[in-house]
Amino acid sequence: MRGYRVLVLDLDPQASLTTFFGFRPELEFADGGTIYDALRYEDQVTLSNVIQKTYFHKLDMVPAGLMLSEYETETANALARRVQPIFAERLALALEEVEANYDIVLIDCPPQLGFLTLTALAASTGLLVTVVPGMLDIASMSQFLKLASETVKAVEEAIGRRVTWDFVKFLITRYEPSDGPQTQMAGYLRSILAGQVMTEPMLKSTAISDAGMTQQTVYEVDPSQFIRKTIDRALTSVNGVGDELEQTIQMAWGRR
Repeated sequence: MRGYRVLVLDLDPQASLTTFFGFRPELEFADGGTIYDALRYEDQVTLSNVIQKTYFHKLDMVPAGLMLSEYETETANALARRVQPIFAERLALALEEVEANYDIVLIDCPPQLGFLTLTALAASTGLLVTVVPGMLDIASMSQFLKLASETVKAVEEAIGRRVTWDFVKFLITRYEPSDGPQTQMAGYLRSILAGQVMTEPMLKSTAISDAGMTQQTVYEVDPSQFIRKTIDRALTSVNGVGDELEQTIQMAWGRR
């Protein structure tokens, strides 16, 4: 929390991020008020109408809900009817209304390559890809990236411009330094992706997982509930990842 004005967009119909911020999407947004309202093809509202304040200063969010899953079907129908603007431009256009109010916009995507993820990719200026350092996880990520690359090319043809990002970074997550196979796979990732893998991994920690279960951040949990070494390692990991990501963003802004 360093003074940046941040907007977080939950683009996953499961709405886990929305729930982590203390909202109950199945109750509070059953009749609307989510990102779906700003993306849908009929009766669309402006993005400012669905922005919610959070309990963190200068951190706002746009919630998700189950209705967001309708966007996938509606987009397929809209493409068949040649509705404009097409899906790949809808989020970018919606963000234009509020972009002057924020320094950073973070978009949480669903874990599959559908129209929602492609909508986010086309609107983004940087990508952060999380990967667990396991053989199956890396193989799955490789297939996802290959499919994403091919699909983005089709999107570029549809919108008549290239989709480019200032940076693409891979964050090793749920990492256990004492796990030999994980350490080997992390080394393999660094050897093939070089500088694209973030130096700081996100450690697997009971402090982090327990904080999520109680809808808190690791900064808010009661330290007395954990062994001091556990909470210190978690904070060091979270701070390290945050510092490195901040540096990456500032470099994209042209700062050093």
